[in-house]
Amino acid sequence: MSDNNYHYPAPEGVPTAPLTWAPPQGAPLTESGARTKPKMGKGKKAGLWAGGLVVALIAIGTTGNNPKTTPTAATAASVTTTGVATTPAASPAATVDTAAADKAAADKAAEDKAADKAAAAKAAAAKAAAAKVAAAKAAAAKVAAAKAAAAKAAAAKAAAAKAAAEEAANAMTVSQEQAVAKAESYLELTAFSRKGLIEQLRFEQFSKADATFAVDHITVNWKEQAAKKAQSYLDLTPFSRGGLISQLKFEGFTTAQATYGVTAVGL
Repeated sequence: MSDNNYHYPAPEGVPTAPLTWAPPQGAPLTESGARTKPKMGKGKKAGLWAGGLVVALIAIGTTGNNPKTTPTAATAASVTTTGVATTPAASPAATVDTAAADKAAADKAAEDKAADKAAAAKAAAAKAAAAKVAAAKAAAAKVAAAKAAAAKAAAAKAAAAKAAAEEAANAMTVSQEQAVAKAESYLELTAFSRKGLIEQLRFEQFSKADATFAVDHITVNWKEQAAKKAQSYLDLTPFSRGGLISQLKFEGFTTAQATYGVTAVGL
C-alpha cells in the first residue's frame, strides 16, 4: 500500500481527471508545502510481527516434514524476525527418549533400593537366627554344667557319708582298744583259734562284745594259726593225724582249719 497519490495512466479512451493533491485528513503540512510521512501504528506493527512469525514457522515445518532433511545445528539455530534470536523447542522424539531414560533410572533406583532392603532383612534374619542358636547352646551348656555340678556334689556327699560311717564303725571305745591290744599280745605268744582267743579275752574279764570286736578287728590267718598250734602240740608229745585234728578242733579250729594245720606239719 503506497502513501502517495500517484495515479497510473488510464487506459486509452478513458478520460482522466485532473491531478490534484491534498494532504491526508489530519496530516499537517510542512513549511515547504510537502506532506510529512505518518508514523506506523501499533496494530500495523503487530501485524508485521505476526506475519513474520508465521512465515518462520512455515519454513521450519517444511524443513521438519522433509524426510531427507536432518535437523542440524543450523536448523536448530534461532529464527529471527526482527533481529531477535529465539530458541527452538525440543523435538518430541528427544522428549520421549528423555522421559524413558528418566523412568528407567527411577525404576533401577527403586529396584536397587528394594534389593538393598531385602539384603538387609536377610542379614537381620540370619543374625537373629545365629543369636537364637547361640542362646540355645549357652542354655544347654548351663544346664549340663548344673547337672555335672549336682552329680559331683552328690558323689562328694556320698563319699563323705561313707567315710563317716566307716570312721564311726572303726571308732573304738577305750575298752575295745584294750581288748584289741590284749588279743595282739596273745597272738605274739602262742597260736589261737578265733573261738579260743575270744574265750581267752573273756577269761581276762573283757565283755563278750569287746572280746568279739577285738578278735574281728585284727588281721589273722586262722589256717596258719592252726598249723602253728599243731606244731606246738607235736613239740610236746606225739600225735596221730586223727588225734591231732581232734585236738585242734577241741581248741576251737574248724575242721577245715584243723585239717590244713595237720597237713602243714606233715601228718
